[in-house]
Amino acid sequence: MKKLALLTILLFSLNSNAVTKKIEVLGMVCAFCAQGLEKSFKSSKNVKDVFVNLENYFVAIESKDGKGIDDKLITTIITEAGYDVKKIEVVSDSVIQIRDKYDSE
Repeated sequence: MKKLALLTILLFSLNSNAVTKKIEVLGMVCAFCAQGLEKSFKSSKNVKDVFVNLENYFVAIESKDGKGIDDKLITTIITEAGYDVKKIEVVSDSVIQIRDKYDSE
């Protein structure tokens, strides 16, 4: 029982270091737009995973464990690509969970 409790605490602490942010993007309308943003974010050293959803106009970005993703950097990448940021929020789901949710719809 103690081993199970320790394992649960360890797994939770490993996952709690990553942060996922969901960014609502204005002006993103084509697959080329999505590819460009995905490539820009993946080249950032603190980004673990990226998901771009054209239908719902958002980008989900997950940081590497123990790293953060600055909102100013996010805004800069998006505005330099020619789009506007409507909203940035921290979400509890991982990028994989978000991708699975929207891919299954």
